[in-house]
Amino acid sequence: MAHNGDMSLRRPLRTVLAPLLALVVGLLLLGVRPAAADALIVSADGQRQWISCAGEGGPTAVLINGLGSSHTIWSPVLKRLESRTRVCVTDRPGLGSSPPRVGSRRTDAGEHARELSAALVAAGEKGPYLLIAHSYGGLIGRAFAAQRPGEVAGLMLVDAVYPGIQRTFLPSYRGDWHEGGTVIDMDASERATRGGPDLGSTPLVVLTAGKPGNGSSWADRKWNREQRKAASLSDVSVHWFARKSGHVIQHDQPGRVVAALDWLLAHQPTS
Repeated sequence: MAHNGDMSLRRPLRTVLAPLLALVVGLLLLGVRPAAADALIVSADGQRQWISCAGEGGPTAVLINGLGSSHTIWSPVLKRLESRTRVCVTDRPGLGSSPPRVGSRRTDAGEHARELSAALVAAGEKGPYLLIAHSYGGLIGRAFAAQRPGEVAGLMLVDAVYPGIQRTFLPSYRGDWHEGGTVIDMDASERATRGGPDLGSTPLVVLTAGKPGNGSSWADRKWNREQRKAASLSDVSVHWFARKSGHVIQHDQPGRVVAALDWLLAHQPTS
């Protein structure tokens, strides 16, 4: 399973992987990649993971990749984010610059969240963090917030999937998902979000892609309904549409991601 594809999670799964792969390969061929001056491989929670952090200020923004994606998916927007605050990008085991997963090849969003937290600590980064999560990364961001609410200063969900998608969406999304030689237990991933989680007054931005869906199909209506539901997780939230974007908003309309980060920074407590 993978739906980190080019422009729409509303399409059957098999139609979305090829465009995303072409995008990532194209970015690499063009030399579009994060500056790696501070990049390193850290040992964290039993895994070895690549992480790179740059920029100044706080809270530190942590970019969480979608299914099957490496850190290069953020290349079109990374420098603009780093000009506003410190930013960390990572690769999960078996993806991008990270070695393959050690031990069991079965995992879930909760484990990914624990590994992300451990990687940040191993790299010497301090929270609380602004989590910016794309696609499947949204489940990791939610699980992180459920596990460590005191370490989350804000959350941005970038056309992010929702808990229970493996039960309630298109047939091609049913069951376990796969990336980087691992099997993702989606039922366990759903449980890891603990029904939300309830973010209280933690600032939240939900960014929803506007293409190609126009709200006319069942899948579009279901997707947008879940996006609105996600915006209700916090008492301090906004829900914005990226009308000119497909699923990879950070590529199609990077300015929307930058504006969402500005909003999160502006809504941090003053005392």
